[in-house]
Amino acid sequence: MDRNRQDIRYEELYNKLLERGITLHENNKKRIRIGLIFLIVFTVLMILIRLITDSDRVVFMILWVVGMFVASIYLISVEYIDDSIRKTLEDVSEREADFGELLPDSAAVRERVQSRIHEKQEEIQAHHRNHRRGHATESEDEK
Repeated sequence: MDRNRQDIRYEELYNKLLERGITLHENNKKRIRIGLIFLIVFTVLMILIRLITDSDRVVFMILWVVGMFVASIYLISVEYIDDSIRKTLEDVSEREADFGELLPDSAAVRERVQSRIHEKQEEIQAHHRNHRRGHATESEDEK
């Protein structure tokens, strides 16, 4: 009977640990997204600042490279933390901790992007058809 209580207690502790690990994993997904957005925004800002000001190119290139290194170190550290938590949960429980994936599969992303492109193309074609119909009725009215 005492052994059952202890097993139940360990299972409760494992479930709490797993819940915190999953919460941290979800937060890491958000951190990765923020890091990637930072890379894009930082690059665009650096290009705009360089175009607006007539400053030395070398200074901007050094700042850009340093910014890229900082963002890369941030993204690598987030991935390292996520992987170490997964390994710790596997070691503690002696079963595989399934968090899912930190970044979506490239095939799934490609499929979503292609479906969005197809949707936008259909919207554009519908808009052009409606626009042409409007011009056709205007030209008939002028005659």
